[in-house]
Amino acid sequence: MTEKKYSAGLVSQRFWFYETKQYIEMLNEGKTDIEIKQLSEEVNIFGAPSASRAKETYRTARRRINALGNEMQGLFPKLNLDNQKITTLISVLLLNDLMLEFMFEVYQGQLQKGILQLPSTDYKAFFSEKQRTNIIVSRWKPYTYHRLASTYRNFLLESGLIRETKGVDIITPKVLDSHVLKWLQSINRLDIRKAITGGV
Repeated sequence: MTEKKYSAGLVSQRFWFYETKQYIEMLNEGKTDIEIKQLSEEVNIFGAPSASRAKETYRTARRRINALGNEMQGLFPKLNLDNQKITTLISVLLLNDLMLEFMFEVYQGQLQKGILQLPSTDYKAFFSEKQRTNIIVSRWKPYTYHRLASTYRNFLLESGLIRETKGVDIITPKVLDSHVLKWLQSINRLDIRKAITGGV
């Protein structure tokens, strides 16, 4: 078994698209991270149901936006809604190797085979294989696999990369904005483009 350090941290997170968008808007208006943190704590700008959730939302949005970098921070408001949502997903993939591998091995795999469905068995097969080949994943409880699969599915739904039709999850490939493609190339992450679009 390998020692690759995977994380199950996504089980407690949400996609938080509107919160991420709001955070970027405030940064572009000149607010600092500290000011946004204060607004989150004192005014609950993200509409969190509790103080602890407000802190987690702030921390997660900040980490994701930092992962995107200054160039994307400036570019984000110019993108259409589809590409803003996909860029939010990209921020997750930049921080989470396990979900990125799911995108490569499962989502992209279906696209390349021309199979535009993503059944629950594909999630189960992915985690079963990781459990077999990775020490860290092998120690997780079944509950963790179930929660992660649910989180991955939710992120794909909210990013628009799948849609549910009559109880079946249908893959809905998106066209990436040329500016997003150039940005991915500039940060040497065309692997993420491939994972999302199925292209080479």
